Amino acid sequence: MKIAVVGSGKLGQRHLSAWAKIEGIEIVGVIALNQERLDKVASEYGTKAFNSIDELVSNTEVDVIDICTPTHTHAALVVEAANQKKHIICEKPLALTSEEAEDILKVCAENNVQLFVGQTLRFFPEYVNAREQVKNGAIGNPGVMRMSRGVPYPAKDSWYIDESKSGGLFMDLGVHDLDWLLWTFGDVDRVMAKRVKRSGLEYGFINLKMADGTIAHVELSWAETKFKASFELTGDKGMITYNHDDSNPLVVQFRSDENVQIPRNMMEKDPYQRQLEHFIKCISGEAQPIVTVEDALKVIKVVEAATKSAEEGQPVTLGKGGN
Repeated sequence: MKIAVVGSGKLGQRHLSAWAKIEGIEIVGVIALNQERLDKVASEYGTKAFNSIDELVSNTEVDVIDICTPTHTHAALVVEAANQKKHIICEKPLALTSEEAEDILKVCAENNVQLFVGQTLRFFPEYVNAREQVKNGAIGNPGVMRMSRGVPYPAKDSWYIDESKSGGLFMDLGVHDLDWLLWTFGDVDRVMAKRVKRSGLEYGFINLKMADGTIAHVELSWAETKFKASFELTGDKGMITYNHDDSNPLVVQFRSDENVQIPRNMMEKDPYQRQLEHFIKCISGEAQPIVTVEDALKVIKVVEAATKSAEEGQPVTLGKGGN
C-alpha cells in the first residue's frame, strides 16, 4: 500500500519511522512547507518531497494520506485529501471544534473514503490491558477513576500555546485520557472543569460523571519538567494503578492484597506502529476499527463541555451520545 505523510516535524517523523517498519508499505512522499527540513526527512526515508497534496497526487500514485500537522490545519487537509479520493489517517484531535469535525465526516462520507483518527492510547498496551481488566470485572463495579497527564510548558514560539491553533490544554493533552474513559465506560452525563493559568504554566482539572455512574477525575498539566502519566482505577473489588515512571508501571491489586504486575516487555512495542498497522488492516477490510470517526467527534464534544464549564464555573450536562 502506498503511503504519503503530511508533516515533517517530530510527529511526522515518528509516523514515518513506524511506516518504515511495516511490511507491504511503500512511502511515496512527504509533504511539508519547511523546505530544508522536508528535503532532509524525505532523503532519510528514501522518498520524494512535495509542498502540497495537489502536487503529490499530480506526480505519484498514493492510497493513504497520513496527516501529522498542527491541529488547526487538520480540517482543510483532510477535506483536500478526501476530495482527491484518498483514504486518510489524521493525528488527534481530528479538529478544533465539533462543528469542524462534523463537516470533515460529511466530506469523507460524500467521497466514500475511510478516515481514521490517531487516538493513540487505544494502542498503548498498558491502557489496553487496564481496560480489559475493568471490562473483565477485575476491580468489580467501577467507582472512581483518577487519571493524570503532564508535560513541560510549550516553548514560547510553539503553536501549542496559541489556543486558536491547538485548542489549548484540554484539547491537546486532555483528549488522550478523555477518549480512553469514553472507550472504557461509555458516554458522559455531566462535566465540571477548572483551569489555572500562570506565566509559564497551566493546570486543568476535569470531573466527569459517566452515564454508567462511574466518576472520573482527570488532572492535566503544562508545568512538568518531563512527561508524566498515571492512573488509579478503583472498584468495589480492587484497584489498578499505573505510573509511567515506575519500573513495573501497571499493577492490579485485589482486595486479598494479591498483586499482578504486567511484564515490562509488553510496554516496549511501539503503539504508533500498532495503530498504523491496524488502520491498514481496516482499509484492507481485514479488521473493524478500534477507534471510529464518531469516537473522535464525541471526545471533542466532551472537551468543548469541559472548556465551557471552566469558563463559566458551572457544570455542563451532555445529552445522550455525548451531544
